[in-house]
Amino acid sequence: MDYSDYFQQKPPSKQLRFYINLTFCLLVGGIAAAVATTLGNMSNTAIVLGSLAIAILPILLIVWVHDDKLTASLLIAAIAFSLPLNIDANLFYRHHVGGASGITINITVILLFVFFFVWAYRHSIGAQKHFIKIYPPLGWAALVLLTLPLLSLVNAKDIGLAGLEWIRLLCLVLAMLATMSLQSERLIKLWVFILSVQVFIQAGLAAAQYTLHRNLGLDIFGEKEIVRQNIGYIASRATGTLGHPNILSYFFEILAPIMLALALSKQPKIHRLWYAMAFAACIGGVLTTLSRGSWLTFPFSLTIVFVFIYGQRIVRVKAGSVIFILGCFLTVMLYFAYPVIEKRFTHTDYKSSASRMPLNYAALSIIEQYPATGIGLNNFADSFKRYDTTGYSRIFSGYQHVVHNLHLWIITEVGIIGFIAFIAPFFITMRIAWKIAPRAPPIPKAILIGISAGLLAHLAHGMVSPGFRISVTVSFLIFTLMGLSGAIAMRYAPKQPKISAANNT
Repeated sequence: MDYSDYFQQKPPSKQLRFYINLTFCLLVGGIAAAVATTLGNMSNTAIVLGSLAIAILPILLIVWVHDDKLTASLLIAAIAFSLPLNIDANLFYRHHVGGASGITINITVILLFVFFFVWAYRHSIGAQKHFIKIYPPLGWAALVLLTLPLLSLVNAKDIGLAGLEWIRLLCLVLAMLATMSLQSERLIKLWVFILSVQVFIQAGLAAAQYTLHRNLGLDIFGEKEIVRQNIGYIASRATGTLGHPNILSYFFEILAPIMLALALSKQPKIHRLWYAMAFAACIGGVLTTLSRGSWLTFPFSLTIVFVFIYGQRIVRVKAGSVIFILGCFLTVMLYFAYPVIEKRFTHTDYKSSASRMPLNYAALSIIEQYPATGIGLNNFADSFKRYDTTGYSRIFSGYQHVVHNLHLWIITEVGIIGFIAFIAPFFITMRIAWKIAPRAPPIPKAILIGISAGLLAHLAHGMVSPGFRISVTVSFLIFTLMGLSGAIAMRYAPKQPKISAANNT
């Protein structure tokens, strides 16, 4: 069943359209006035965000008068471009490590609200048939994600922290719903293209940070202090604008399979070359992060892309030549990167790796006590030492942190029941690629396979890392990609045969 049928209507009359336009203009003015009055005593970042909020809607509505398609394209491009930018402010901020420490208002959140505002406007004047579209499996998964983790509140010591995390989950679900409602293959392709542009930008910033051994003065966009790592010499781990090298590595490991899949798909050569270069930028970028976990995901995720893009054609000469060329490219990169990789794996990491298993055992001791519903959503860091029966959590001496295992972190907080809710959207997205990709055209097929491989790589990396839950930017990236898969699934899902009246008798 397509739930979007509930959000359809006939185009309004000219008189009704005038009143709709007037109402939206008054609403825009009211929002702008309300935002403007609150900016006086706020931080520079908050002022930037507020100014953007005031400016974006009128600009889009002015553009809309001249070209509604351009308005939609500009908005989608802006949202996709904003994902790795850490321009944010926190409401109700609390000092907390791990999940949400406040209600994060960043440029992506603002643009998502603008998206729904503009999509409602387009629908109200008859410019598009649907307001929103929902792919039922992902729609149900989103509802479950917002519901089942609430069961953990029965054991939560801090309901406030759980509430902050739930609001973040709600924002992520809205992000998924937005990309699921693009309703145009042109906009889907534009979204992925803008992500590829950000790949080049982040890789360029990472290369500059790595080679110059210093920040680039981009604090307003989320750049943080360069992380130093002793690997036999002091190396600078790049952060891009995502704030930490591990989080930047998540960005590259998720997008690299998409870039490779598009580079291998049937489309104009100039487009394939662009995505091949974007893939190379992902590889170069992730090397500058010195993230061993991300490095280890690439053989796994890239093999998936090859197998599913080529299928049985993988044994043909053309496929073999492409694999050979790519293998040569990766070999050359490995040759130059090998000294750094070898030192990163063999030089002491000051017990960073050795501490992971004891922390896993500590988390397992808590799971044994609260297997079904956990100790409370977003309550891990504050409760780790309280419930740990092994004593290993005291590795975090004098400070709090979460276990370096995404899956154990989630199960500890929300139990097995909540873990199923968290993991369901990932596996539904992979199921979409399995079922829909074989019947989709080359580019949507490549996007589906690339998204599935990237998300699977991130789940694998989550075995040794906190994963997406520690980063708002990566969380939005993941959930918007899930929504993109749903949008493609609705376009290319097999049509159900209609049952005639004669067959009913």
